[in-house]
Amino acid sequence: MTFEFTPVQYSSVNDPLVYVVYDAHAANPTTYPNYKYIAELEINGTQVFKGKYFPHPTSNRGIIDLGAVIREYCVQSFGADVGGAMVADEMGEGEWRVSCVVKIREEYGTTTSAVLITDSSRVYFNYYNGRYPGFESLSPFTDDVISDRPSPINLTFTTGNYFIPYFAEVATSFNVVVTGGTATRTKTITPTAANTMQLINISPSAINDEYPGNFTTSTTSYSVQIGSKTYSVAIICDGLYKNYFVHFLNKWGGYETMMFNKVSRKTYDIERKSWKQLPYRVSATGGVSVLNNYTMYKQTTQFAGRFREKLRLNTDWLSDAEYQWLAQLVASPEVFIEDEGEVYPVVMTANNYEFREHIVDGLINLGVEFDLGVTYKTQFQ
Repeated sequence: MTFEFTPVQYSSVNDPLVYVVYDAHAANPTTYPNYKYIAELEINGTQVFKGKYFPHPTSNRGIIDLGAVIREYCVQSFGADVGGAMVADEMGEGEWRVSCVVKIREEYGTTTSAVLITDSSRVYFNYYNGRYPGFESLSPFTDDVISDRPSPINLTFTTGNYFIPYFAEVATSFNVVVTGGTATRTKTITPTAANTMQLINISPSAINDEYPGNFTTSTTSYSVQIGSKTYSVAIICDGLYKNYFVHFLNKWGGYETMMFNKVSRKTYDIERKSWKQLPYRVSATGGVSVLNNYTMYKQTTQFAGRFREKLRLNTDWLSDAEYQWLAQLVASPEVFIEDEGEVYPVVMTANNYEFREHIVDGLINLGVEFDLGVTYKTQFQ
């Protein structure tokens, strides 16, 4: 028995993960009746799934797609330290990646064989492909920033959290080099394991927490080099409007940030229930009145009021590259809004994204609406 096809390393758990196996026994139903391939999936040394697969009717191959099973063991969640540290989080096994081994047996008649072949351990990641010529697109980001975010970046001096994700393929140290302020600073980061996503906070506050006094209110710009990417950061004023920072899961499985610093609007979607009654009341002694002291009785009474909070936020003017990149925000399944030091999960209300360019549309910004996803109750009457 042989593996004729296996998924490549760095494949996405959101794509088909197809294993193709072949044994000549499958083509001999007389000697090997009711033949089936048995696939056993192990994650971190523990068997989590066993499935039986009939041979393909013409090729006699076993075609085994384990994508739907494997992705259930890769559950990502935003747990970044928003207190200002430059290294905000590290995500590894069971979060951003899952390590798998597939073993194959055969079954025919009443016989089940021992394990006949064992595939090598493979690591799959929680990202997604769009229009693509193959199944794997993550390897160009190994030991580098896993983001399509363009430079430059505008931040305010008081920005506390602005995340850039880094794919540490190997568990060896890498440097984050900050140029600007009082001196050039080099932060050495050592991953605890291979194939981890390191979440780097490049905000002025995080860098000042790491190197007190590096930036002052007179600092106008700095740069941050991470792997092969260098981000130029311009420090701008807080502006007239409240600044919101939106953290989101990008297409490569890393968390990054966009600042929305223009006009914002808060709205409530309100749901009310009501019931009606007569405009008068009859007392125990038979008296009829329409007043309670000087207040008229209610004919319509509202009860069980509920409301949902929504925010509409706007960016500053965007470059074409930024507008292309922010499609990942609108498509993201995990989005969080940071408001005055607290981080709230939100739901994107937009269901489409129109790509725009300066040559066609002139100056462009992005306005998006977020639903805080929680229904609050008013007083029950």
